[in-house]
Amino acid sequence: MFGSRKVGKTVLLSLLGLSMTFVAPPPALRALGAPCTPRVETASAANDVVAVADKMVITRSELEQAELAYKAAKKKDELSKAEIAGLLEDLIRRHLLLRIAAVKAYKKDPGVVAKVNDYENTLIVARWAEDKIRSKVRVTDREARTYYENNRQEFRTPPRVKASYILLRTRGEAEMVQKKLRGGADFAQLAKQYSIDLPTGQRGGLIGTISESKKPSALGKVLFLLARGETSDIITTKAGYAIFRADQLYPPGFKPYEVVANDIREQLFRKKAHDSFKQIVQNIEKNAGLKIFSDRLAAIEQSGQHAPASTDQQKTSANSVIAGK
Repeated sequence: MFGSRKVGKTVLLSLLGLSMTFVAPPPALRALGAPCTPRVETASAANDVVAVADKMVITRSELEQAELAYKAAKKKDELSKAEIAGLLEDLIRRHLLLRIAAVKAYKKDPGVVAKVNDYENTLIVARWAEDKIRSKVRVTDREARTYYENNRQEFRTPPRVKASYILLRTRGEAEMVQKKLRGGADFAQLAKQYSIDLPTGQRGGLIGTISESKKPSALGKVLFLLARGETSDIITTKAGYAIFRADQLYPPGFKPYEVVANDIREQLFRKKAHDSFKQIVQNIEKNAGLKIFSDRLAAIEQSGQHAPASTDQQKTSANSVIAGK
């Protein structure tokens, strides 16, 4: 039903400092998203319609577009049924609210009109830049593999340890359990029998796999000193007294190329797109005879704000800039 994510889908827009993602804000504000006009239409086929209310129709393609934008915003490849239902709910509410006379009246509000025009210009420029740059930018598998080989440290995986523990209320209980362990008792069975951390206790004490960090926690300092299968001394924690075991040790390594290939391609695409866009804009600026008045800009930056001039002053200033004075 929905298309897959493409490399660089939002890269070109970000070059322009734009955001065209569909992000669901708090419920009360969801309807106040990007400029939109409710569509009153007859769908070409019944299965293209996903919701109707009186003359208001929401089509499958409209929902798909909302989903694609939401995926890009959330960096997801797939959405849950609840998320898709939420997107449809947002579309329905926005369409219904836009049919209210009091809401329609805002279409004539100067501030709203200005924002709509600005948004329209943003879309036009973004589409032009996307078409222009996509025709030039390509990232080959060879380029991605070369980057991977030359920057292996970026894909390094730190040492990890699969660990379990038994948590006791008192030191006396911890000493009793430790004695049983040293006598050959099964760690998992003792965890199920004595650990006050019930979820992990039912799993035989299993915590999971922990990665070594640059600033290891107190737990990390304990676990990464243990040999495989070795148990720790009694460790005092805020929750009680714990005995840890290193179930499995994983040495440092590197993420396989196949795992990071798409991320590398997107990173290289972003870099190429940025360079290409910069070159295009520089050529346009050069041919436009662009001149920036640094002294005036510095004055604005120093004041932190720029008070609007009168209409006559604005006209004079504009004419002076056009004349290069």
